[in-house]
Amino acid sequence: MGGSLPRMALLLLWAMLLAASPPVRAEEPEAQRKAALLKECGEGFEVRETAHWLIVHKADPKWVDDTATMLERTHDLFFEQFKKAGFEPQPLATKLVCVLIGKQEDFAKYIDGVRKAAGRPPVAEQPGPGGGPAARKPPVGIGSYSEQTNRIQMCDARALPRNPNRPADAARTDLENIARTAHEAAHQLSFNTGILKEHVGYPMWLGEGLAGNFEFSDPGKPFGPLTDNLSPRAARLRQLYADGKVLPLRSMVSMSPSDARQPDNKGPTYAQGWGLFRFLFTERPKQLKQYLAALTERAPRSPGQALSAFDAAFGPADDLENDWKQFLKRL
Repeated sequence: MGGSLPRMALLLLWAMLLAASPPVRAEEPEAQRKAALLKECGEGFEVRETAHWLIVHKADPKWVDDTATMLERTHDLFFEQFKKAGFEPQPLATKLVCVLIGKQEDFAKYIDGVRKAAGRPPVAEQPGPGGGPAARKPPVGIGSYSEQTNRIQMCDARALPRNPNRPADAARTDLENIARTAHEAAHQLSFNTGILKEHVGYPMWLGEGLAGNFEFSDPGKPFGPLTDNLSPRAARLRQLYADGKVLPLRSMVSMSPSDARQPDNKGPTYAQGWGLFRFLFTERPKQLKQYLAALTERAPRSPGQALSAFDAAFGPADDLENDWKQFLKRL
């Protein structure tokens, strides 16, 4: 009897401490997430787990392995280089999702499911030109990051039809696959670490320029905006500069998203966006950080507002033009 009192006192104290502790937020168990993903994607899919991703796949195992390795490399280099430049990327709150699909028809089916869940018509039901009958079209592109789903989704480039007049180059296609992985992972990481904020509507040159800086020419070396392992877009930008076709900064930073996506503008926008982001990240990192914060606070809704936001962070675009041209010469 005498020995039970101290024990009762300890139990009472423990209960009081538990009652006073703040409630712990219950995280969704990874097992439940995996089960939900498999149910959504359907028969034949599996889940591969890495340190920072859940990879839902119906694809060649080697491609899955290569993608898993590249995702983690991109994560580490992304954090390393943004921290070196004075940014403060936040650790991931949960594992990110990447969907890998080997066959083009399976990829089209997955994209249709995503569109349906978002209340948009499947690709097959999109009206043709002039409101005519719709025709089945493959999904736009074979790799993307979606802000709506917060996922990467990619189709194996090796599954796409090849030009019969050009011999297949397996090594080049493998490089396309893993470089695309790094590009899309950079998009996903930027929105999940606080570098960018979802649903803001950043200028196309900025979002694609950031992601393009994690592309590379040599997969065996470190990559990113603080390395010399440049994206193939560098060659396109050099040619634009040599031909006198690089847009003035004020035109580039104020271009509307619809104009930037026009067929004649899209390639140059990606190339010049790659160069401009690299220029600002390496030579104006403090101002770039301020610029991103300002855009997050108040997204520009017109070309004039976009130019004003850029000028407020970096000084007048016309005054920055000379330094930008010097950067292009050094390329």
